[in-house]
Amino acid sequence: MANIIVHNVRHQHAGANTVYHALYGHYFLGISRKSLAVIYGKSESTIHEWCKKFERDGFFRRKQRQQVYKKFGTEMRKWLVELYQREPVLFLDEAKQKFQERFHKNISISSVCVIIHEAGFSWKTIERRAIQIREAEIVRFVRELLSIQWDLYNLVFLDEVSFDSRDMLRRKGYGVVGRKIVFRGEFCRKPRVSCLCFLGAGGMLDSFWTEGTFNRRKFFDCCRSFAMHNAHVQSYPGFHSVWILDGARIHCDANIIRYLRSVGIIPIFLPAYCPFFNPIEIIFGLIKKDLQRYYRENSSNSRSVLSEVCGAINRFKIYPCSKVFEHCGYLPGGVFLPEKGLGRSLKNMNFNITPE
Repeated sequence: MANIIVHNVRHQHAGANTVYHALYGHYFLGISRKSLAVIYGKSESTIHEWCKKFERDGFFRRKQRQQVYKKFGTEMRKWLVELYQREPVLFLDEAKQKFQERFHKNISISSVCVIIHEAGFSWKTIERRAIQIREAEIVRFVRELLSIQWDLYNLVFLDEVSFDSRDMLRRKGYGVVGRKIVFRGEFCRKPRVSCLCFLGAGGMLDSFWTEGTFNRRKFFDCCRSFAMHNAHVQSYPGFHSVWILDGARIHCDANIIRYLRSVGIIPIFLPAYCPFFNPIEIIFGLIKKDLQRYYRENSSNSRSVLSEVCGAINRFKIYPCSKVFEHCGYLPGGVFLPEKGLGRSLKNMNFNITPE
């Protein structure tokens, strides 16, 4: 045992933590370099070098050797990384083929994988964005938000969502590796329920349901009921007076817009194909996960889809949404950062958003 200790102390480089302990002993406890050499099993010249590096640089770090790539040089590795920055959806074999066409040199799929992982890349799920997203629409939305004074307590996000029994079923489970999980459960789909929900910074403010889907008349009746009878709603600039909704046809009716403005509500329409600016979409996903948690499949006590959905929505009536709002770009003090929802810097997209 003693031989192992002596070998590791005298014949191995000291780690940075060990060096800092020695420096602490010298500069804070006044231990001489000669004594430290005895304590740490190093030569006095080694302790002297530690102190010299620290006094010169203000910190201790061993000299980093420059990485030398023998088979695939820095230029080739840089080219592969830039290839995946331009085309992140490439399969490894496609990248291999492009590499061989570019450099006329064989490379294995595993080498491609190692190179891009060393550069900090990993295999991720794609968040698809519609090609129809238009810069002008995002600029219009941001300018509308800049044209009024608002804070998180002013905002209401509203949208419709549909549920059926399939949304409540769990889709994954644990099983033995290499074997399928076979689970006998419900197969018949129960009637679909559509809900119109209103979300504020403190949680779900209200919700309305209908069989089938909402039409323009039903949508207007629900909005009027929420605006006139819900105690949380006030005229602008009061609480929950700025309503943000998507551009669905039933939302854009001129009569509905005029009515909302007449009762002190400011409606603002999201850019087309931009659900990532709408926090209620995230909450809908959480509600569906909540349904999967609490729904008991094959139970004799199972309730109707409507009862299950209403129970899940009620559990989100008190739910702090400030982090969800921030994820979509809405910050306290009336600050909106579209790059938060987009997940990209506006500079890289050549956006020019300034108030008119």
